Amino acid sequence: MTFRAGFVAIVGLPNVGKSTLLNAFLGERLAAVTPRAQTTQRRLLGIHSDETSQAVFIDTPGLLEPRYTLHRSMREEALSALEDADLVLAVVDSGFEPSLDWADEFARSIRVPKILCLNKIDRAETSGREALRARFAGRGWDGVYATCATKGEGVPELLEALSARLPESPPLYPVDELSDAPVRHFVAEMIRETCLEELADEVPYAVAIRIEEFRVRKGGRPTYIEALIHVERESQKGIVVGAGGRTIRKLGSRSRRKIERFLGGQVYLRLRVKVLPNWRKKTHHLRVLGFRVPARES
Repeated sequence: MTFRAGFVAIVGLPNVGKSTLLNAFLGERLAAVTPRAQTTQRRLLGIHSDETSQAVFIDTPGLLEPRYTLHRSMREEALSALEDADLVLAVVDSGFEPSLDWADEFARSIRVPKILCLNKIDRAETSGREALRARFAGRGWDGVYATCATKGEGVPELLEALSARLPESPPLYPVDELSDAPVRHFVAEMIRETCLEELADEVPYAVAIRIEEFRVRKGGRPTYIEALIHVERESQKGIVVGAGGRTIRKLGSRSRRKIERFLGGQVYLRLRVKVLPNWRKKTHHLRVLGFRVPARES
């Protein structure tokens, strides 16, 4: 039996459902997902293996026009995934015309085999779904598929189509792995996801998480995790902490429950807040926090 394996870059504008789609492929909630745009800040590998194939998905930040250094870092993360990919999965929001227009431009610029995913298809009128498919048929795509990732609709068919187009190859990773990222990464992302959900206005985008300590303790005692929540200004620190520490306690409680589900055991989570002035615009801060430094600024 022929085995197929390769890298699939998932790309698209912000907030079209790329991370939701990755989670649906894997059947696990690996990638942070919130209603906010730009939830994904760096690329993440998610690995789907079955008896005949292994698709190594590269979830990427949304392609946006960069306004500062972090945005340039995010854009380079997404574009670098295209260089590594055997196959590109371009995801669009079926109910958002600028996203559909982006797909036309993208198809003309990419030479790698590519499949178009019309996600959030429930936002399109039933009568208009076939019209959407017809709009993109024969326009450089190797396949056009419609999904509603939040409900799982169309996901198995899309996954099968992607796997069938991968090159013949032995598995690239152990078949029981879901990602190459360390546990600390997922813990940090769960805390950041909670900040995005709970904090208002611009504050969540000024948040970066660094795991200071991760210690599995013996004798059935809870895993000890200490994390720093970095913000850019003192005023943001006050918002994160909240009156009498109310907000940070809520962030800790919600994050802890997510982490315990992920780890399958009890966790003691300690959160601290530290100001790192203008970290999104400073390359040395981005480097310390583990972000890609844009090439022209390194």
